[in-house]
Amino acid sequence: MTSPQVETRDVCVIGAGVSGLAMMRSLRRRGIDFVGLERDDVVGGVWNFGPASSQSSHPAYGSLHLNTSSKVTGFTGFPVPEDFPRYPRHDQVASYLARFADEHDLTGRIEFGTQVHQVEPSPGGGWLVTSRSSGSTRTRHFREVVMASGYHSAPRLPDPAITGSEVFRGSQLHSADYTDPEPFRGKNVTVVGFGNSACDIAVELSRVAARTVLSVRRGAHVVPKTLMGLPIDEIAVSRWWSFLPFRVQRKLIEVLLHLSRGRITDYGLPEPDHRVMDAPITISDELLSRISHGEITIKPGIRELTSDQVGFTDGSTEDSDAVILCTGYDMSLPLPDDVAFDGDGRLSLFQRIVPLGHDGLYFAGFLRPVGSLTRLAELQAEWIGDLLTGEARLPGRDEMAAEVRGHLDRIAERYGAQRPEDDLNVDVASYVRGLKRERRRGAARPAADAHPNNGLTDLRRRPADSPFAS
Repeated sequence: MTSPQVETRDVCVIGAGVSGLAMMRSLRRRGIDFVGLERDDVVGGVWNFGPASSQSSHPAYGSLHLNTSSKVTGFTGFPVPEDFPRYPRHDQVASYLARFADEHDLTGRIEFGTQVHQVEPSPGGGWLVTSRSSGSTRTRHFREVVMASGYHSAPRLPDPAITGSEVFRGSQLHSADYTDPEPFRGKNVTVVGFGNSACDIAVELSRVAARTVLSVRRGAHVVPKTLMGLPIDEIAVSRWWSFLPFRVQRKLIEVLLHLSRGRITDYGLPEPDHRVMDAPITISDELLSRISHGEITIKPGIRELTSDQVGFTDGSTEDSDAVILCTGYDMSLPLPDDVAFDGDGRLSLFQRIVPLGHDGLYFAGFLRPVGSLTRLAELQAEWIGDLLTGEARLPGRDEMAAEVRGHLDRIAERYGAQRPEDDLNVDVASYVRGLKRERRRGAARPAADAHPNNGLTDLRRRPADSPFAS
């Protein structure tokens, strides 16, 4: 049953993961009225693994750890506890985020167990948000909406399905449905994919399965969590790194990788068809070691399935009791397609935050950096807060469109972008510089030269002691 629409509220923040919490803290500090909507029963987003998660399919699994250093993953002014390891386990990350929400008086402002089904422009301005909670559906009007829900919600499956899938007698599942290795103890398992989840799951299974096969269709650069004794994400945010030209950064990484692990083909892995930093990297400390010890067997892409075997494109076959598809996620958003995507299906966001032609809607955390997302999400949240209070103004529509085109062109040239999530790739240092520059320009931009975004100029301004000065 749908309840009547209620009065207009100021801001709706959808999602209570890292990006949503960063946004809520920014709003709370500014005294802006907001409502947080979270589909799970607690904060944490992808780190909320277990009974509190409302999702039947979830990106997390029992052994999931941060692959970014806790030193740069914590929020500004609220560091990760010193007794946590450098790469905390999922439940430690979730507990840290819960403490952050409590410390900043955010928890009571979040409606948990609330699934957002639709966000659409209101004819009179603002946005209509339709959500469902406890069996009841309602639509509310908000002046501004911040999408901080991420994009790991719709598991991507092979399309068309792998030949023979209907006759395969073993289990077939997406990594979203994988929780722990015990169901596969003593079995022959084929893991499909070469991203972080595929490598983590293959490594974990190799300790209990009778045989673990990793099916790799396209090569990627396998990078350890640390180089030169430093976590790679700490290197990525360091000042000395940001001053190096891109070609020098890439050459340095290539030399260090060659010295630390030799040629990737020596492990039976395919040679990447791109240089380092021209596509997302695969981060793993253990994969190459498990391959070297014979605990993981590398095979090319799958050609077909039979009743009890997997056939590969090189003509070889493997007995298999299970196939785990680590094939990523489709970007599924509760928005009309033309709000955030252009005619080519590419995510068109000014500064990766503001959709063109739709006032009062913002995206937070829709980024794929090498390293931690937290500091980038905080910077995004502060700029969005500037826009909401009128402390900053957006540039004109033509300037915004030019920035978007420039980003998409660079991504297409560098990454050969084929899917919407490819458009989320950013270099940390250059993105931070660009967004800080836009914050300064927006603060000085005359109203006559600005895009008429609906800033809530009657709301209180940012406190003078904000730690996020540009």
